[in-house]
Amino acid sequence: MQCKCSIKTFQFRHVKRPGILILDEERRLLEFNAYGLTAADSFSQTLPIDLIEKVELSKGLLHDTLSLYYDGEWYKWTDFLDDHYQGIFKVLQDRTA
Repeated sequence: MQCKCSIKTFQFRHVKRPGILILDEERRLLEFNAYGLTAADSFSQTLPIDLIEKVELSKGLLHDTLSLYYDGEWYKWTDFLDDHYQGIFKVLQDRTA
């Protein structure tokens, strides 16, 4: 299951990076591949599903935010282009409950 969206990172300031959020249930991984203009601009983040401690979906006025707490840090995704993020949230919520 995958969804195009943006990740909010904190690198001395909040930055949004567009990309694709991918849930691989077979390998039990959640991956985010960010787009970049060059290879140096793009990055990838992989989180093992079993080690995700908390999952939250907050509904905002303009957009929803999917938040995951992993390894002492919050990861946040926003600006979803389809509704697949709700399925990703449900799977992660079931695994962390």
